[in-house]
Amino acid sequence: MINKKLIFLVINLFFINSSFALNGSYKTFLSESKNPSTGTWEGELTNTFRPKFSWSPDEHYTFYLAYAVSVNALKKSAFTNSLTQKQAYRAYDLNFEITSSNRQHAYSVEATQNLDRFYMSSTFNKLNINLGRAPVAFGSSKIINPTDVLTPISYQTLDKEERIGIDTLRFNYSLGALSLVDVGVVFGDKLKKSKSAAFTRLKVNLFETDISAMLMDFQENLLTGLDLARSIGKASAWWESAIVFPKYFKINERYNTKKYFRSTLGMDYKLTNEVYSYVEYHFNGAGESDPKRYLLLSSKTAFSEGGVSLLGVHYIIPGMTYELTSLWKVSEQFLYNVNDASLFNNLSVEHNIAQDIFIDLGTYLPFGEKTQIVQKSEFGIYPKILYSSLRFYF
Repeated sequence: MINKKLIFLVINLFFINSSFALNGSYKTFLSESKNPSTGTWEGELTNTFRPKFSWSPDEHYTFYLAYAVSVNALKKSAFTNSLTQKQAYRAYDLNFEITSSNRQHAYSVEATQNLDRFYMSSTFNKLNINLGRAPVAFGSSKIINPTDVLTPISYQTLDKEERIGIDTLRFNYSLGALSLVDVGVVFGDKLKKSKSAAFTRLKVNLFETDISAMLMDFQENLLTGLDLARSIGKASAWWESAIVFPKYFKINERYNTKKYFRSTLGMDYKLTNEVYSYVEYHFNGAGESDPKRYLLLSSKTAFSEGGVSLLGVHYIIPGMTYELTSLWKVSEQFLYNVNDASLFNNLSVEHNIAQDIFIDLGTYLPFGEKTQIVQKSEFGIYPKILYSSLRFYF
């Protein structure tokens, strides 16, 4: 028989002399995508339950855990990866797929899982330490972050709320107000150095400008990054750039690769109390200006390891959010490839139907010259997508 004193001790430890919290979300996404090759509509239904736990035994330590389980029903969609982010930089992990039906059928059902958060955060005076599976993100840009190569979120992803957790040991040391030193190691597949990363970042505030400089070794590639952000009148502006030297730390391959430069310049401004707007210009030095050469890019380091997904060179990205009422919100964003004049448009409507319950309706509409033997535009080969979602938070 279990000792009653032990049970009392456990209850006292977790719920009385400590801070314990349970929350999370349930989301369901229904999407229909039009295959640009066949013209047929193909659907996907995803339901995800994601509980989150946190426990603080004292003022110095907090433990976090989040686990997501999803059930997906799909009809061989051309866009079946739209709801998930690629899992990378994890030393060891659970099997992503729990079970699935016969994939040879026109329709299939699969259940997946994701141990997305499992880390300890400890704080002592000016030092903060994170150890375990946690979110890691860099850069002040809103849409395309050149310095964020560890867990970039694709612009096609429907559910962008949570960045995927990665395995890390990270130290933040405060140098004062708005200034810090950030050092970390990120552990890749089976702790292999060729699949891991390490970074050092210095953030300071000078002349009312947040300045962040970073050096990173990711999968034996060297990244040097600079990020500036400040207010200009009632607007906010940012400039984020990175130079990547592919296979810099792999001597026998270093001289067979070319460095590439990526940069984003942006500004946002609240036009009225209801209208928020922003615009970014992105330069993608890893891309190509000639659409005929897009197919050659997939084998390059920038695309296989550097988190780059855009194929062109110059992009203009305007966006706007209009709050019709406190419960209704309309958002639209354009991703315009200047080189081939193709466009990727995301229009969505959000309705807060009750406390912590939201409904979304939206569409991804690509425009661009269609491919005939050779590719003529980046977004011309993308499928049209209609989607709806129900989000419940607890």
